[in-house]
Amino acid sequence: MTQPSSNPRISRTKQDPRLEDLRSRLAEAEETIRAIYSGEVDAVVVNSPSGPQVYALEGSDHPYRVMVERMHEGTVTLDHSRVILYANPQFAAMMGTVSESVTGAEFDRFLVSADASAFSALVEAAAAGGHSSGELYVRSADGTMVPVRLSVTPLDSAGMQNLCVVVSDLREHRRNEAILREERLSRLILEQAAEAIVVIDPQGTIVRRSESATSLARRPVLMMSFDQVFPLIASGSPFDTARIFSAAHAGEKISGVEVSMPQPDGNPSALLVSASPLSSDGNELLGCVITLTEITGRKRAEEALASQAAELAQSNSDLQQFAYSASHDLREPLRQLAVFSELLQAKYQDQLADGASLLIQHAVDSAHRMEGLLKDLLAYTQAADAPQGAAASTDSNDVVRKTLPIFEARIAESGGRVDCEPLPVLAVHEVHLTQLFQNLIGNALKYRSQDPPRIRISAEQIGGMWRLCVSDNGIGIDPAYQGQVFGLFQRLHGGGKYSGSGIGLAICQKIVQRYGGRIWVESELDRGSRFLFTLPEKKNETR
Repeated sequence: MTQPSSNPRISRTKQDPRLEDLRSRLAEAEETIRAIYSGEVDAVVVNSPSGPQVYALEGSDHPYRVMVERMHEGTVTLDHSRVILYANPQFAAMMGTVSESVTGAEFDRFLVSADASAFSALVEAAAAGGHSSGELYVRSADGTMVPVRLSVTPLDSAGMQNLCVVVSDLREHRRNEAILREERLSRLILEQAAEAIVVIDPQGTIVRRSESATSLARRPVLMMSFDQVFPLIASGSPFDTARIFSAAHAGEKISGVEVSMPQPDGNPSALLVSASPLSSDGNELLGCVITLTEITGRKRAEEALASQAAELAQSNSDLQQFAYSASHDLREPLRQLAVFSELLQAKYQDQLADGASLLIQHAVDSAHRMEGLLKDLLAYTQAADAPQGAAASTDSNDVVRKTLPIFEARIAESGGRVDCEPLPVLAVHEVHLTQLFQNLIGNALKYRSQDPPRIRISAEQIGGMWRLCVSDNGIGIDPAYQGQVFGLFQRLHGGGKYSGSGIGLAICQKIVQRYGGRIWVESELDRGSRFLFTLPEKKNETR
């Protein structure tokens, strides 16, 4: 029987197969890790709670990997810490980089900070329901915000709990949606436009139209020839697509050409036509946009207005003729009546009874009063007529200085005084401003109280107008009658105490209104009156 050897070296040799196996495994692991880090093997080493683990993409899953790498959407695989274990080229291109710089990075690095919490919600929803999806933004390498749709699915691979995220680029989709929205908006605007608008192609066929265009044509117009639907005439010649395209090829627009269009009832419509060319980026003519604005009602209104203007001109001419007649033909007989009555009174005064002499005196007074009325009526009809010549420009101070001497005797007799503040230069003709001051100062002296009259003339600028005021300390006007004093032949005091025809203030109102101003009175009985009126200033000439 052979005895076992007691040599220790011989004993260790018999146990070497296990040791050699461990050594072989260690060498194989080291070679695998070297190959992973050197890129010879497509895999990722990640840290897990149980230690480093290798995530490989070779083997039986290879056909699926090829499919993922060739799909249109971006795809990434994340571990439980959201580290990217794998990213296909499409995702890397979407981020503006290469796959090598994406793999091993945290996915949150590519998220817009405002959407990080939204992605966390998607991950939680996927863990709970097996799948989730939503839209948010990622940021590419150059900082561009890319709208994407994420589809998140939990994935169990080699005992590791991972996430598969499909990233769909929505930029093209959003652009298409924007184009569709603009198209719908343009169509709605065109269809609901108040004016008749049509779009024609290069052959003159109507390819778009507003509802107003259909109403104007009184029949369907889409895909019809423009010339057939809208037979337009301008100055006796056809206004057709040949003329429109001729202008378009010359790079010109047609704007506001007045045309007519025959109608079945025999009354043609009046239209204004405008046309603009539609060109591509390469300056290829794609068609024209044509706008047809119906002005039939406006034309008829203009014709009616012109007719009324002619009638008014004739009426004014008749009025001027009447004024001339009143000034000459009627005043002359009245003047002769007054003269003959005065001669009769002078020659036979001593031979007539007292009653007859008084009747002759009444006839003389009535003749003079009628002559004054005709004179004032003539002044009223001429009050709104501006003198011919240069634009109106009158210094109010000069007008007042020329007007006061007319009342010098009455002012001295009553012990009155007229104070005048500095006045402006007005865009008013001198003859009209003179009439205003003559009437207002004359009234202030006429309707004075027991006290000596005190008259003040002042002015205040208000915007582009001047407000002038002629105030007095006279008998005043009851507020109940202040609206009547500017009426024609309106007199508040009868009995012959105050002379006049009652036309003076009506003349003032007509003059002020002729210059776009207004006149009014502020007064109380026994408290005096303030007559105020507004007139336009003369630019750069106020003083």
